[in-house]
Amino acid sequence: MTRDAMLEQPLERPLEQPLHHEKKSADARAVQLFEKAIEKESHGSMSDAVKYYREAFKLNERVDLIYRKQTVPQALEKLRDEEGKNASRKVDETKLKAINVDDLLLSFANETPQAPDPSNPSQWDEGHVAIKFANMGLDGEDRVADVKPVSPLIKLPSEVWISVLQILLWQDPEAWFKFGITCKRNAFLAFHTSDIWRQLCYSVYPKQSYEENVGFLGRNLPVPMDPMVMLPQYNNVWKQMIRQRPFLKFLGCYISVVNYYSEGGREELSTSLRNPVRTITYYRYLRFYPNGACVMALTRLEPGVVVGQFSRANKLRCLLANPESRDVTKVNPSVEPHKIFHGRWTLSTEGKVHVTVDSGSVPYYQFHYEFFVKNLGGIPNHSKLAWDTFYAIWKEYPGSEERAGEKVEFSLKNEKDFKFSRVRSYREDN
Repeated sequence: MTRDAMLEQPLERPLEQPLHHEKKSADARAVQLFEKAIEKESHGSMSDAVKYYREAFKLNERVDLIYRKQTVPQALEKLRDEEGKNASRKVDETKLKAINVDDLLLSFANETPQAPDPSNPSQWDEGHVAIKFANMGLDGEDRVADVKPVSPLIKLPSEVWISVLQILLWQDPEAWFKFGITCKRNAFLAFHTSDIWRQLCYSVYPKQSYEENVGFLGRNLPVPMDPMVMLPQYNNVWKQMIRQRPFLKFLGCYISVVNYYSEGGREELSTSLRNPVRTITYYRYLRFYPNGACVMALTRLEPGVVVGQFSRANKLRCLLANPESRDVTKVNPSVEPHKIFHGRWTLSTEGKVHVTVDSGSVPYYQFHYEFFVKNLGGIPNHSKLAWDTFYAIWKEYPGSEERAGEKVEFSLKNEKDFKFSRVRSYREDN
């Protein structure tokens, strides 16, 4: 090796490591931007999502492959740990839709819980740790080790389990559902027992504020508050009532994500033949309370920022973009752009929702929103509000008294239907 080569050699090696480190850093940044884009897309903020996708692919054109390689295996493993080893398997949608759920549940009627047999390999499962270790002869002898005792709760009669399910249904409906999918026997008790569906009807319908009952007092209401009176209309089947009779939900909020395109003007001296186009994203939030009250907001803030503040108990009556960094005692609600408006709601027996906001964004308007309760995903879940009409009525206002009572129609061209999102921190009174 020549003297010049020896002098140059030490200079080359230190450069290799920084270049490699630089590439890894760029890849990591690209993955971060890609994840941010996915988050924005999941919230419906398409303009921000496109921006982050572009930045990510500029750093690495294979960032999507890097992301999948890094995250998919961990996500699948986590899913299997939480939901079971079959959670990540692809399901044949055609066969799934062909299943008659009622018949399937009825086939579980005579199922009895059985403790897993450690000597029967067909009953082994990765989740049964006791069985896996039962066949390990640590002392070399061919025998079955002691298996962890099975809980005596397995021998409780169905009547006791139904009482447990009723308690869960009152206190935490999500826990009732999760308990019901643990095994065939519990599925039959939780989703086929008439007493459970009866209780569900009584926990839902007396809390609805019916349009037909407005102006009526006393017990003889056009729409009885006792679901038992309405039961004959549903063949005396409680489950049929909950499936077919519309209702609004209170332990969450309804969210509408609106994306539309706005065409701008070309820059001066631009040679482009097209005007620039940008995506505008905004959200409508709607939350109902059992007493007929509701709150509404129209904002560009994403759900992760809004849901924690979206309540009638919010004394500021506004949404803060960075609530954790703001001193609420120094906030001036009148200058905040993201307002919370209070209103009233009613529901008709046909499933039409009428929301009225007296003090909205325009002081001389009384706003009216009308929707229909619909199912989401082909399941009788009453989780969607489909737009019907949107209008305002002029109020008596200084300077425009002659227009009082005039109706103003608003376009629904860009509006999207609302979808219900469960919020665990929400209660019916907060």
